[in-house]
Amino acid sequence: MKISGTQTFPAPRQKVWEFFIDPQRIAKCMPGCEKLEAVGENEYSSQINVGLAVVKGVYIGKVKLDEMQPPSHYKMLIDGKGKQGFIKGSGTLDFTEQNGQTLLNYAGDIQVGGPLASVGQRMIDGAAKMMIGQFFTAMEAEITAMPGEEVRQGAAVNFWRYLIKLIREKVASLFGKKTTANTITHTGGKG
Repeated sequence: MKISGTQTFPAPRQKVWEFFIDPQRIAKCMPGCEKLEAVGENEYSSQINVGLAVVKGVYIGKVKLDEMQPPSHYKMLIDGKGKQGFIKGSGTLDFTEQNGQTLLNYAGDIQVGGPLASVGQRMIDGAAKMMIGQFFTAMEAEITAMPGEEVRQGAAVNFWRYLIKLIREKVASLFGKKTTANTITHTGGKG
């Protein structure tokens, strides 16, 4: 399964970069993240509790940030497993500053196996797209918060933020305004 997309953050690139390499900030925004702890330089152990239909369950794994080129690029490697199956993948994140905002381009390839792979690609794609959208919506709320301001996070809050953002994007597209794009494609096989 291939994932790719762009996301614009209303903040300078350095600020966005600092958020995307901070495990505490990432964990706070990642749907279902129960643990993201450093185990080495740019290496983390994780535990994520996914509550979406057929991909529901607890997944334990490792995340590694590689090919670091601050503040413009890094590669992320993931490896996780749970009762429902396993997930392995890699992807790149590229940060570009444009008029005081940051454009994030991401692309990756993910392999899914075990019982999880048999549930249907559309279900997995839909769950992945929803989780990515919730993550970026939560990150945007954190990045744009005033210094010292506590931003409420959580599955319900981020779902509603994400839903409102989708509605805004739909309305903007009706009036010819550019919106962000997230795409997930599947290329053969079971994952």
